[in-house]
Amino acid sequence: MSTEAPAQDGVKEVKKPHPHGMSDLQVLVFIVCAMATMTLALLDGSIISSAVLPIVRDLDPAHGIDRFPWLITAYLLAATAAQPLYGRLSDSYGPRRIYLAALATFLAGSALCATAHTLTQLILFRAVQGLGGGGLMSMTLIVIATLYPPKSRAGRSNAGGALIAAGIIAGPMIGGPISESLSWRWIFLLNVPLAGLALAGVTWALRLPVRGTRQRVDIFGSVLVASATCALLLGVKTYGDQQSFSGPVVPYFYGGLMMFVFFAVRQLKAADPLMPLTLFKDNVFRSAAILQFVGGFALLSLPVFLINYLNIVRGVSLEAVGLHLIPLAVGVVVVFLAWGRIITRTGKCKAVLVATTATATAAAAGLGLTVADAAAWQLDGLLLLLGVGLGGVTQIALFMTQSAAPADQLGVVTTTSRFATMLGTTIGGTVLGAVLSTRFAAAAGASGVKDPDAAAARLAGLAPARRHLVTDAFAHATSTLFLTAAGLLLLALLTALLMKDVDVNAASADEPADVSADEAAPESEEDEEDARTDAEHPLPHPLHPHGAAGLGADGSGSRGEGRRAA
Repeated sequence: MSTEAPAQDGVKEVKKPHPHGMSDLQVLVFIVCAMATMTLALLDGSIISSAVLPIVRDLDPAHGIDRFPWLITAYLLAATAAQPLYGRLSDSYGPRRIYLAALATFLAGSALCATAHTLTQLILFRAVQGLGGGGLMSMTLIVIATLYPPKSRAGRSNAGGALIAAGIIAGPMIGGPISESLSWRWIFLLNVPLAGLALAGVTWALRLPVRGTRQRVDIFGSVLVASATCALLLGVKTYGDQQSFSGPVVPYFYGGLMMFVFFAVRQLKAADPLMPLTLFKDNVFRSAAILQFVGGFALLSLPVFLINYLNIVRGVSLEAVGLHLIPLAVGVVVVFLAWGRIITRTGKCKAVLVATTATATAAAAGLGLTVADAAAWQLDGLLLLLGVGLGGVTQIALFMTQSAAPADQLGVVTTTSRFATMLGTTIGGTVLGAVLSTRFAAAAGASGVKDPDAAAARLAGLAPARRHLVTDAFAHATSTLFLTAAGLLLLALLTALLMKDVDVNAASADEPADVSADEAAPESEEDEEDARTDAEHPLPHPLHPHGAAGLGADGSGSRGEGRRAA
């Protein structure tokens, strides 16, 4: 984590201090805790999907199957709707406090889920857990972006890739065995000691400067965007359930769109907007937002369809399906190992973004054209390439957005990008699911299979000839799904080609110098008040000869106006 300056003319090598005066041990503790919390956030989005039967059997055997999807929907709704608020709170109060608040909320939500006595309670508690889990990933990204300049941050991308890969494989693999051998409650109970230790570790280890000023948070805007997001996602879910744009789908969609319009008008008039629309004037942010949404829609929603394909067409059990996703996970790790080093060496991002987007497009198209009858080695090769796109497109677009962002808008640009990704993933999962279902019904019906969903559910009990008809229809439906995703990724590729490049060398040069241990963030209320007083009245002081927060007595200095907020 640290570097040493080369010795010259007999001068002793001087070790470069860690950001904000953090010690080697504090940096290590924070990194371990941050990786642990990111892993928990990734796993809890998918781990519950393999524990359907134990939860339903225990809490609601009569109607649980119909209501079970709400356990996933509640988590996604809360996590997605809270993203814009996390960004503004981070920029206003500092990322350290909001990160700890998100972690504490996730911890409380996990404990509540483990004690639920009804399915309704579990759905409600999953929303609380999602509120915290949605902040864990975003706030970890914001904190790391605050601690390290872009060029240094690019070289630290390897752990993130390994975590995403672990989430892809481990989620479907461990949920079922844990719930069957112990209890489904242990899916949530295991979070409690891990999140508790992480909360204590981050509280002790993480040191960031205290804000000199605080912006007001647009509460009304937060309510509008949260309501609009929930209405839109509920409309998408209802459409996916009934395969028809009628009934409750219409008011959900129109209500969500109207609230988004009101939110946009509010952002134009608000003194401290939650999501400044002026961000979209910047080519990098605007293009990255499109890439985040399309990447989430056409890439990040695909693993669940791959799991269904492997289970129904290839006959892989749900307990072992994670092993067959290893090529996908390897692709994620490979691209994370590569893109950080390439960007660190060249200082440029666009070429890597274009290459990974083109790879994702080609892989999705290849799967669409061959998945119906692909040999195992062909499928593994295409999944490897798809993993390259999965680990590259949205991650590099987010990195470019963060690198080009002013320090005082780092939180809002990060969470707005994450909001676009999560919105795209949720909508993409439903829309592509509707494409799959429609095509499956048509292909099965053409083969004389009535009620194809019921036939797929009891596939093992069908006669071999009928089973072949069902699996063949599902394979062709999956082919259509991948071709649809490839068409959308062509839009992402065009956006990447038109996107302005970001020079991380220039961005790193603009970053503030590291703060020494004597200038680290104050801990007590008195120290915090002193920091605010110094910021408002930057006069020389016997104990602070350099003024407030590393500034000169006149407010000038390496940290500069607007760079004070980390």
